[in-house]
Amino acid sequence: MNIKKLNYNQKRKIMFASIAIILLLFTILGCVSIIYILYGEALLTSQKTQLKKAEEYAAIASSTPQNGVVFVGDSIFELYDLKKWFKDKDYINRGISSNKSEDVLNRLQTNVIDLKPSVVIIHVGTNDIGHNIPNEKYIANMDKIINQLQTQLPNCTIIVDSIYPTVTLNSYNSKNLTKVRENSTINNTNIALKYLCKTKKVIYLDTHNSLLLDDKLNKTYTIDGLHLSDSGYNIVTCEITNQLNYLVSKKK
Repeated sequence: MNIKKLNYNQKRKIMFASIAIILLLFTILGCVSIIYILYGEALLTSQKTQLKKAEEYAAIASSTPQNGVVFVGDSIFELYDLKKWFKDKDYINRGISSNKSEDVLNRLQTNVIDLKPSVVIIHVGTNDIGHNIPNEKYIANMDKIINQLQTQLPNCTIIVDSIYPTVTLNSYNSKNLTKVRENSTINNTNIALKYLCKTKKVIYLDTHNSLLLDDKLNKTYTIDGLHLSDSGYNIVTCEITNQLNYLVSKKK
Protein backbone atom coordinates (compact mmCIF):
# COMPACT_ATOMS: atom_id res chain seq x y z
CA MET A 1 0.00 0.00 0.00
CA ASN A 2 1.34 3.42 -1.00
CA ILE A 3 0.40 5.67 1.91
CA LYS A 4 1.33 8.79 -0.07
CA LYS A 5 -1.52 8.14 -2.52
CA LEU A 6 -4.15 7.83 0.27
CA ASN A 7 -6.45 10.74 0.95
CA TYR A 8 -6.82 12.42 4.35
CA ASN A 9 -9.81 10.34 5.51
CA GLN A 10 -8.08 7.06 4.59
CA LYS A 11 -4.93 8.07 6.47
CA ARG A 12 -7.07 9.13 9.43
CA LYS A 13 -8.81 5.74 9.54
CA ILE A 14 -5.47 3.89 9.43
CA MET A 15 -4.10 6.06 12.22
CA PHE A 16 -7.11 5.44 14.48
CA ALA A 17 -7.03 1.72 13.70
CA SER A 18 -3.34 1.57 14.65
CA ILE A 19 -4.01 3.44 17.90
CA ALA A 20 -6.90 1.07 18.69
CA ILE A 21 -4.68 -1.98 18.15
CA ILE A 22 -1.93 -0.55 20.37
CA LEU A 23 -4.46 0.28 23.12
CA LEU A 24 -5.90 -3.24 22.86
CA LEU A 25 -2.42 -4.76 23.25
CA PHE A 26 -1.72 -2.60 26.30
CA THR A 27 -5.11 -3.59 27.77
CA ILE A 28 -4.34 -7.30 27.27
CA LEU A 29 -0.90 -6.91 28.83
CA GLY A 30 -2.42 -5.01 31.75
CA CYS A 31 -5.02 -7.72 32.35
CA VAL A 32 -2.36 -10.44 32.21
CA SER A 33 -0.24 -8.51 34.70
CA ILE A 34 -3.15 -8.08 37.12
CA ILE A 35 -4.05 -11.79 36.87
CA TYR A 36 -0.43 -12.72 37.55
CA ILE A 37 -0.22 -10.40 40.55
CA LEU A 38 -3.46 -11.76 41.99
CA TYR A 39 -3.11 -15.42 41.11
CA GLY A 40 0.51 -15.88 40.04
CA GLU A 41 1.40 -18.10 42.99
CA ALA A 42 -1.56 -20.38 42.32
CA LEU A 43 -0.93 -20.49 38.56
CA LEU A 44 2.72 -21.39 38.99
CA THR A 45 2.12 -23.97 41.68
CA SER A 46 -1.05 -25.67 40.54
CA GLN A 47 -2.11 -29.03 41.88
CA LYS A 48 -0.72 -30.66 38.75
CA THR A 49 2.67 -29.04 39.32
CA GLN A 50 2.68 -30.12 42.96
CA LEU A 51 1.88 -33.72 42.06
CA LYS A 52 4.59 -33.75 39.40
CA LYS A 53 7.19 -32.57 41.93
CA ALA A 54 6.06 -35.22 44.40
CA GLU A 55 6.41 -37.88 41.69
CA GLU A 56 9.91 -36.63 40.86
CA TYR A 57 10.90 -36.87 44.51
CA ALA A 58 9.46 -40.39 44.69
CA ALA A 59 11.42 -41.44 41.60
CA ILE A 60 14.76 -40.60 43.21
CA ALA A 61 13.96 -42.03 46.65
CA SER A 62 15.87 -45.26 46.08
CA SER A 63 19.04 -43.35 45.11
CA THR A 64 18.82 -40.83 47.97
CA PRO A 65 21.09 -41.46 50.98
CA GLN A 66 19.28 -42.85 54.01
CA ASN A 67 19.56 -41.91 57.67
CA GLY A 68 19.70 -38.22 56.84
CA VAL A 69 17.81 -35.06 57.79
CA VAL A 70 14.74 -34.41 55.64
CA PHE A 71 12.95 -31.06 55.39
CA VAL A 72 9.35 -31.45 54.21
CA GLY A 73 6.67 -28.82 53.76
CA ASP A 74 5.52 -25.95 51.59
CA SER A 75 7.19 -23.08 49.70
CA ILE A 76 8.95 -21.83 52.85
CA PHE A 77 11.03 -25.00 52.75
CA GLU A 78 11.15 -25.43 48.96
CA LEU A 79 12.76 -22.00 48.70
CA TYR A 80 15.12 -22.84 51.57
CA ASP A 81 18.55 -23.28 49.96
CA LEU A 82 19.88 -25.96 52.30
CA LYS A 83 23.25 -26.18 50.55
CA LYS A 84 23.76 -22.47 51.11
CA TRP A 85 22.69 -22.38 54.75
CA PHE A 86 24.05 -25.78 55.83
CA LYS A 87 27.24 -25.91 53.78
CA ASP A 88 28.83 -28.89 55.50
CA LYS A 89 25.62 -30.95 55.64
CA ASP A 90 23.84 -33.12 53.11
CA TYR A 91 20.33 -32.25 54.23
CA ILE A 92 17.47 -33.28 51.95
CA ASN A 93 14.82 -30.79 50.81
CA ARG A 94 11.35 -32.13 50.11
CA GLY A 95 9.41 -28.87 50.18
CA ILE A 96 6.76 -28.20 47.53
CA SER A 97 5.21 -24.77 47.02
CA SER A 98 1.48 -24.44 47.78
CA ASN A 99 1.41 -27.70 49.73
CA LYS A 100 -1.16 -27.97 52.49
CA SER A 101 -1.01 -30.46 55.35
CA GLU A 102 -3.12 -32.92 53.36
CA ASP A 103 -0.67 -32.77 50.46
CA VAL A 104 2.26 -33.54 52.76
CA LEU A 105 0.29 -36.42 54.25
CA ASN A 106 -0.48 -37.85 50.81
CA ARG A 107 3.18 -37.88 49.73
CA LEU A 108 4.71 -38.71 53.09
CA GLN A 109 5.47 -42.35 52.26
CA THR A 110 7.27 -41.86 48.95
CA ASN A 111 8.87 -38.48 49.66
CA VAL A 112 9.95 -38.96 53.28
CA ILE A 113 9.45 -42.37 54.86
CA ASP A 114 11.05 -44.27 51.98
CA LEU A 115 14.24 -42.29 52.65
CA LYS A 116 14.41 -43.75 56.16
CA PRO A 117 15.63 -40.47 57.69
CA SER A 118 16.99 -40.07 61.20
CA VAL A 119 15.39 -36.62 61.52
CA VAL A 120 12.31 -35.14 59.83
CA ILE A 121 11.60 -31.41 60.04
CA ILE A 122 8.04 -30.46 59.06
CA HIS A 123 6.91 -26.98 58.12
CA VAL A 124 3.39 -26.69 56.71
CA GLY A 125 0.21 -24.83 57.60
CA THR A 126 0.18 -21.37 56.07
CA ASN A 127 -1.56 -22.67 52.95
CA ASP A 128 -4.17 -24.45 55.06
CA ILE A 129 -4.94 -21.06 56.58
CA GLY A 130 -4.78 -19.42 53.16
CA HIS A 131 -7.35 -21.88 51.79
CA ASN A 132 -9.60 -21.54 54.85
CA ILE A 133 -9.05 -25.16 55.91
CA PRO A 134 -10.66 -25.51 59.37
CA ASN A 135 -8.14 -25.57 62.19
CA GLU A 136 -9.49 -28.92 63.37
CA LYS A 137 -8.84 -30.44 59.93
CA TYR A 138 -5.28 -29.10 59.86
CA ILE A 139 -4.49 -30.47 63.32
CA ALA A 140 -6.06 -33.81 62.37
CA ASN A 141 -3.80 -34.00 59.32
CA MET A 142 -0.73 -33.14 61.39
CA ASP A 143 -1.75 -35.84 63.87
CA LYS A 144 -1.88 -38.36 61.01
CA ILE A 145 1.51 -37.21 59.69
CA ILE A 146 3.12 -37.65 63.09
CA ASN A 147 1.41 -41.01 63.66
CA GLN A 148 2.60 -42.36 60.33
CA LEU A 149 6.16 -41.24 60.97
CA GLN A 150 6.20 -42.66 64.49
CA THR A 151 4.75 -45.96 63.33
CA GLN A 152 7.01 -46.54 60.33
CA LEU A 153 10.12 -44.73 61.62
CA PRO A 154 10.13 -45.40 65.37
CA ASN A 155 13.75 -44.26 65.77
CA CYS A 156 13.30 -41.06 63.81
CA THR A 157 13.32 -37.66 65.56
CA ILE A 158 10.35 -35.54 64.49
CA ILE A 159 10.59 -31.75 64.62
CA VAL A 160 7.46 -29.74 63.85
CA ASP A 161 8.27 -26.16 62.93
CA SER A 162 5.75 -23.46 63.84
CA ILE A 163 3.78 -21.53 61.22
CA TYR A 164 5.53 -18.23 60.61
CA PRO A 165 3.93 -14.80 61.09
CA THR A 166 3.04 -12.50 58.20
CA VAL A 167 3.17 -8.77 57.55
CA THR A 168 1.41 -6.80 54.82
CA LEU A 169 3.82 -4.78 52.71
CA ASN A 170 2.88 -1.94 50.40
CA SER A 171 2.40 -4.05 47.28
CA TYR A 172 -0.52 -5.76 45.59
CA ASN A 173 1.08 -9.18 45.78
CA SER A 174 1.79 -8.86 49.50
CA LYS A 175 -1.77 -7.76 50.26
CA ASN A 176 -3.10 -10.74 48.30
CA LEU A 177 -0.80 -13.21 50.08
CA THR A 178 -1.46 -11.97 53.60
CA LYS A 179 -5.12 -10.93 53.53
CA VAL A 180 -6.31 -14.43 54.51
CA ARG A 181 -3.28 -15.25 56.64
CA GLU A 182 -3.99 -13.10 59.66
CA ASN A 183 -1.57 -13.31 62.56
CA SER A 184 -4.35 -13.94 65.06
CA THR A 185 -5.31 -17.09 63.14
CA ILE A 186 -1.67 -18.15 62.86
CA ASN A 187 -1.19 -17.68 66.61
CA ASN A 188 -4.25 -19.79 67.45
CA THR A 189 -3.15 -22.52 65.06
CA ASN A 190 0.34 -22.57 66.56
CA ILE A 191 -1.13 -22.95 70.05
CA ALA A 192 -3.06 -26.01 68.88
CA LEU A 193 -0.01 -27.33 67.02
CA LYS A 194 2.22 -26.94 70.06
CA TYR A 195 -0.31 -28.82 72.20
CA LEU A 196 -0.49 -31.62 69.63
CA CYS A 197 3.30 -31.95 69.65
CA LYS A 198 3.28 -32.16 73.43
CA THR A 199 0.68 -34.94 73.42
CA LYS A 200 2.52 -36.84 70.66
CA LYS A 201 5.90 -36.31 72.40
CA VAL A 202 7.58 -34.72 69.40
CA ILE A 203 9.59 -31.50 69.22
CA TYR A 204 7.77 -28.24 68.57
CA LEU A 205 10.16 -25.63 67.21
CA ASP A 206 8.96 -22.11 67.97
CA THR A 207 10.67 -20.26 65.14
CA HIS A 208 7.58 -18.07 64.89
CA ASN A 209 8.53 -15.91 67.87
CA SER A 210 12.07 -15.37 66.61
CA LEU A 211 10.69 -13.78 63.41
CA LEU A 212 8.38 -11.32 65.18
CA LEU A 213 8.52 -7.56 65.44
CA ASP A 214 5.53 -5.84 67.07
CA ASP A 215 3.46 -9.03 66.79
CA LYS A 216 4.05 -9.28 63.02
CA LEU A 217 6.71 -10.72 60.75
CA ASN A 218 9.75 -8.45 60.82
CA LYS A 219 9.79 -6.69 57.44
CA THR A 220 13.52 -7.26 57.06
CA TYR A 221 12.92 -11.00 57.22
CA THR A 222 10.59 -11.21 54.21
CA ILE A 223 10.38 -10.48 50.50
CA ASP A 224 6.60 -10.27 50.20
CA GLY A 225 5.13 -10.45 53.68
CA LEU A 226 4.96 -14.24 53.65
CA HIS A 227 8.08 -15.77 52.09
CA LEU A 228 11.44 -15.21 53.71
CA SER A 229 14.41 -13.08 52.73
CA ASP A 230 18.00 -14.16 53.40
CA SER A 231 17.77 -12.41 56.77
CA GLY A 232 14.69 -14.48 57.58
CA TYR A 233 16.32 -17.73 56.53
CA ASN A 234 19.31 -16.83 58.67
CA ILE A 235 17.02 -16.75 61.72
CA VAL A 236 15.41 -20.05 60.74
CA THR A 237 18.82 -21.64 60.20
CA CYS A 238 19.97 -20.57 63.67
CA GLU A 239 16.85 -22.05 65.28
CA ILE A 240 17.16 -25.35 63.44
CA THR A 241 20.92 -25.60 63.98
CA ASN A 242 20.54 -24.99 67.70
CA GLN A 243 17.87 -27.69 67.93
CA LEU A 244 19.90 -30.23 65.95
CA ASN A 245 23.04 -29.49 67.96
CA TYR A 246 21.07 -30.01 71.15
CA LEU A 247 19.89 -33.40 69.91
CA VAL A 248 23.48 -34.40 69.13
CA SER A 249 24.65 -33.30 72.58
CA LYS A 250 21.94 -35.38 74.25
CA LYS A 251 23.21 -38.51 72.53
CA LYS A 252 26.74 -38.07 73.85
